[in-house]
Amino acid sequence: MKDRWLFIMNPQSGDGQGAIKWKPVHEEFLKCGFEPVVWASEYNGHIEELVAKACVDGYRKIATFGGDGSLNAAVNGLMFQNACKPDEVLLAHYPSGTGNDWCRFFKVPDNPKDWVETTRKELVFKHDLGVIDLIKKGKPAKHYFVNIAGVAYQAECAVLITEARKSSSLLQGKWFYDYIVFKGLLGYQVPELILKYNGLTQKQKLFNMSIAICRYNGGGMLPAPYADPADGIFDVTTFADMPKWNVIKDYSKLRAGTIFKNPKIKAFRTEKLEVDSTDQPDHVEADGEYVGETPATFSIKKQALRFVIGEVPESKEFPF
Repeated sequence: MKDRWLFIMNPQSGDGQGAIKWKPVHEEFLKCGFEPVVWASEYNGHIEELVAKACVDGYRKIATFGGDGSLNAAVNGLMFQNACKPDEVLLAHYPSGTGNDWCRFFKVPDNPKDWVETTRKELVFKHDLGVIDLIKKGKPAKHYFVNIAGVAYQAECAVLITEARKSSSLLQGKWFYDYIVFKGLLGYQVPELILKYNGLTQKQKLFNMSIAICRYNGGGMLPAPYADPADGIFDVTTFADMPKWNVIKDYSKLRAGTIFKNPKIKAFRTEKLEVDSTDQPDHVEADGEYVGETPATFSIKKQALRFVIGEVPESKEFPF
């Protein structure tokens, strides 16, 4: 089992089309001589349980089929199990979700034949791991992430996405995220947040804040164009309170990676960030999923996980 790939397939990924998408992908896998063991998740939280079971059963190569949320669930399942050290497991992901932002960054193909070729090459990347200590259902909790976490408006959008997915009439892909962003914008109340990092304490009304390991979120948005997922440092992007029309006007810059032309948008780097709110607790999201509330502390474990990727990302010097 140690050298055989286990695939955990999320039937609800891709706006509920995961099971339909999986069948032709699996058939192409078999044509390529790639025959993974396949388990299907059946309910929320099941992926975490299946990953833990896989580690107990001796699997050390685990792939997920789904969206960024499925990958996040697998990472959390790996971190909460005790059968092996997390870096003993080689992870992979097949993008079949709505956003697929982690795979976009690492150029992981969504063509079955190309994916099999990529996986067989086993280009292994030692990947940073984000850790969030926060409040969940009124109690202290811990959550892990590998792409981008956030508070304020992007966390509000994660809550709206959870609600929207209960509907049977959803837009697909990038347009789905665009719809969510604009849907909640007008009625959104900007929170006042207290940030502690690098020996500083700041109190500021922030429309949005991204805490990034990788660069993309929201189906192709680029809030952290200089992030390096192996340097052990977060790239944090803050969006100061601004008129709603300004958010709409500069939205295209968020997808183009040119958001820092707006003087209201700043960036800094840190290994640890504490976030609290001066009023009611604020939402926290990780890899596109709502995970809890503030107060929250974000810390990072350098190169704690191993992933098979398509291409090593190009390094970019942090200019701020």
